[in-house]
Amino acid sequence: MVALLLAALDQTIVATALPTVVSELGGVSQYSWVFTAYVLGSTVTVPLYGKLGDAHGRKPLFMIAISIFLVGSVLCGLAQNMLELVIFRAVQGVGAGGLFPLTLAMVGMIVPPRDRGKYQGLIGSVFAGASIIGPLIGGFIVDNASWRWIFFVNVPVGIAAMAVIAVTMPKRPYRQEHSIDWLGAAVLALGTTALLLGLVWGGTDYPWGSRQVIGALVASAALLTAFGVIEKRVREPILPFDLLRNQTVASSVACLFLVGAAMFGTISFVPLFVQGVIGTSATSSGVVLTPLLLGAVTTSFLSGQVVSRTGRYRPNTLVGPIVLGLGELMLWRLGVNSTNADAAKAMVIAGVGLGLMMQIFVLSIQNSVSRSAMGSATALSQFSRSIGATLGVTLMGVIVNQRLPAGVSGEGAVIHRLPPSSRAALAHAIQPAFLLAVVLCALVFVISLLWVREAPLRKGLDDVPPLVGDEGSPQQAAVRSES
Repeated sequence: MVALLLAALDQTIVATALPTVVSELGGVSQYSWVFTAYVLGSTVTVPLYGKLGDAHGRKPLFMIAISIFLVGSVLCGLAQNMLELVIFRAVQGVGAGGLFPLTLAMVGMIVPPRDRGKYQGLIGSVFAGASIIGPLIGGFIVDNASWRWIFFVNVPVGIAAMAVIAVTMPKRPYRQEHSIDWLGAAVLALGTTALLLGLVWGGTDYPWGSRQVIGALVASAALLTAFGVIEKRVREPILPFDLLRNQTVASSVACLFLVGAAMFGTISFVPLFVQGVIGTSATSSGVVLTPLLLGAVTTSFLSGQVVSRTGRYRPNTLVGPIVLGLGELMLWRLGVNSTNADAAKAMVIAGVGLGLMMQIFVLSIQNSVSRSAMGSATALSQFSRSIGATLGVTLMGVIVNQRLPAGVSGEGAVIHRLPPSSRAALAHAIQPAFLLAVVLCALVFVISLLWVREAPLRKGLDDVPPLVGDEGSPQQAAVRSES
């Protein structure tokens, strides 16, 4: 919980303050890259943290991840231009990549699935606190001090987290031998980066048919294909693709990918909409962002309790995307005449939808695999959500940049003091991004309805996962042989 507080605070503080930061350093056309670099850094390192945690224990990995995160935070605070900020955000993301999967894998190892909802509620309380104080801190810093302090403020929180972990978390007395697929990790990172470069460059820096964009996309396809070949040949693949033969795991992973895209895209562009279109300060935009996060965390806590008591999680996977889609639809309909209250209503509904299913898909994955595969399965779930977030923010950034007015994208533009014509044009540019989130929610509902199967939640750590239409998968065969 202490480790997650560090990452949760950073996300909420930076999301609120970023419109002001990019206005000063390089213009709103670079807005999505600051998020993309961070999420990309965390995405490509999630599987590595999972494997290294299995091999060397999670305590030293926690300490290393936090240290990298703090170094990246300090460098971000010292950045002098957009290029430096983007690079240092990637460094920060490399550290953040270990915080979420290590925490969730730890819960998966020590808590039975039937009781896991309660502990996910405790973890959710961290995000509740961060959702309340993070946006307020970010807005206050930008309005009353230098924006650089939104990164420097991580240092005392990170030091406190390292102190608590050093004192309270036991060190595992033994080591397990594991093979780390370093080549696969490198190829995956290069392939994902090439894909994002092609998407971000297209239509903005270069025409879609240019050799730069086409070259980046072709290189991405070749590298990701090579990654798939490598994973089939190594002894321990960095991503356990064999688990995807389980229908419930595969469909839940797909849903996490889509939910991540919708969630992070919304969190990224709502502050820009509120500050640029509605015309409020950074502090006020932070207050508007709070309902989404607070609604998500509160609903996650309550639904976790219900799932633990009833043992049923499939209703959440069906209702969640409907409610989230309704909230995104309300955001899509906002315009220059909307108020902070209108935005807050949409954010509350979107937050409730997120909270209903935010951890449920992770639970369905963990409930469908054996304890020996818990770390790999958790890493796979976090990777899918992270890569979804990366592509979601990038695609929404592409959509916004295609329609971004010149008066907003220029360097030095003051976001919350735009003339009426620029505000209307900015609203016209951002609204399609929210409509994309509606489409993503519809896809989540269809996948959940057709392929996510309800299986009884296990009451013990060593119980064999139930076989629900996946009896032929290698994972299930291994489970039967272990039992």
